Amino acid sequence: MEQSSETLLRNKPYRYLVSAQLISNLGDWISILAIFTLVGLKWNATPLEVSLIILSLAIPMTLLGPITGVFADRLERKYIMIASDIARGFVIMGLIFADQLWHIYSLLFLLGVCSSLFNPAKNGKIKEIVPNQHMQQAASISSLIENGTKIIGPALSGFLLLLWDIKMIFVIDSLSFFLSALLLLMIPVNPSKLQTSSIENKASQSFTGEMKNGFLFIKSVPFIFYGTILMAVMMFVLQMADSQFVVLFRDLKEVSSSLIGTVMAASGAGFIISGLLLSKIEVKKTVNSMISGCFILGAGFGSIAFLTYFQLPFPYVWASILACIGSLGAGFVFIPFQSTVMKATPSEMSGRTLGTIGSIMMFSSLTGPLAGGILGNYIGVVPLFLAASSGLCLISVIAFFLRKSFGKEKAEYVTESNRESQRAAEAQHS
Repeated sequence: MEQSSETLLRNKPYRYLVSAQLISNLGDWISILAIFTLVGLKWNATPLEVSLIILSLAIPMTLLGPITGVFADRLERKYIMIASDIARGFVIMGLIFADQLWHIYSLLFLLGVCSSLFNPAKNGKIKEIVPNQHMQQAASISSLIENGTKIIGPALSGFLLLLWDIKMIFVIDSLSFFLSALLLLMIPVNPSKLQTSSIENKASQSFTGEMKNGFLFIKSVPFIFYGTILMAVMMFVLQMADSQFVVLFRDLKEVSSSLIGTVMAASGAGFIISGLLLSKIEVKKTVNSMISGCFILGAGFGSIAFLTYFQLPFPYVWASILACIGSLGAGFVFIPFQSTVMKATPSEMSGRTLGTIGSIMMFSSLTGPLAGGILGNYIGVVPLFLAASSGLCLISVIAFFLRKSFGKEKAEYVTESNRESQRAAEAQHS
């Protein structure tokens, strides 16, 4: 695996793509803290107004995935990513002039629209430029970047806010998107070994027909279909509890903002460790990895709630260790699933497939905290955590007994346009 890791990193287009992702993701997390500081502290926004910040960004990413995925499959993905980065750069620049909440909401909604275009195109481009045998490593490195920037970005933003005002943070984030677009210029257009046939390119199909094909593809491949259901349910249950961590720790006698920050950093470190491990270790059975990771995640969450209830001393130690272990388990769910889906999906279907799955995951991420807040009010936070923990463990046990339903981790689906292409090719030979 070391050799193949070096081979992947020698892939120049891939290096440019992950470098662009690193720069733009870091800029994202720098600006998020600045936005919360501006709205929450300087404008004294209410809790509801603050929560609408995330909703404004997430709603378009939830609703538009299947639609933007079609664009990612129809058009050149390199140009979609570049256009999206340039647009996001100007949107972030607009935050400099925002002086009302509706300005912030509108700009973040536009940012979410641009991101919903970028993500399917990025995943599809990875499918184009990375061979299948390196897909798990590519997904692991992408996860490392996403979770590493979640830790480094806010810390860097806090440091920059000591030096400059909030508007300068937005300038830096805006420039990061423009720099990302420049790096993406170095990525090739449609590598010839992965181009679709000229016959298929000529096959005409409606926009809604292509979107329908994306849903049919997901449904037709058991691993992707059942895996997506498992991921959506797991994400929903996870977010129910995860959104209530601060409320849970309020019951601790030694609670402090530094404790919460330490536990959150340990949680991010767990994802990073899983990314590092999976970049070196090849997962042979993705379903088994997902089942084990789900169980570890549930056990970690439940243990935190249990020890919190009994007021175990030294929470900096045990809460950080358990959060890290739980997130490590989550990494062994998300990363292998993503890499296996990318392997199983044809390049010409990857935008629709990954865009739809991304929307489903985002929907679970939005509804989970809402359900967690409602249940937490009725049954209490500790019971909520224990219920979520039991739910995750139960999901893993059920998935273990139903693992044969996932079928082969390989696609054997042929789109309607492919069938037409095959018939045309057969006619030429007859």
